[in-house]
Amino acid sequence: MEMDFQPDRFFDDSGRWLLCATHGAVYAPDTGQCAGGPCRGGLVKIEVSENDGVVHWHTAWNLIPVAF
Repeated sequence: MEMDFQPDRFFDDSGRWLLCATHGAVYAPDTGQCAGGPCRGGLVKIEVSENDGVVHWHTAWNLIPVAF
């Protein structure tokens, strides 16, 4: 699911809130906690790494996607 509501835009005009383009939910970028809108809980921190220009994401063994 993409978060950017416009190409390469993830934050509201104030730069304070992270917006979800799919559901219109608003999140605190430092904690991932839902600040408004139709959230199903907060965002989950996922470890990422970059190697030769490719970004890889690494999830915990017990991370289960939320069904919509």
